Amino acid sequence: MNPPKIDLKELERERKRNFKERLKMVEEYAKWLKRTDNKTWSKEQAKMLRIKKKD
Repeated sequence: MNPPKIDLKELERERKRNFKERLKMVEEYAKWLKRTDNKTWSKEQAKMLRIKKKD
């Protein structure tokens, strides 16, 4: 059985694209945090934490 051939250049392009997407998401989240009041932010965080506890 031969191992699959991996295109290292394509893998590197995908890694860079994923990094840019994550960075964009973090920037958008930071903008949302800045324009959102604490009460709303707290409710959203509580929802997220409850979801993570179920997993």
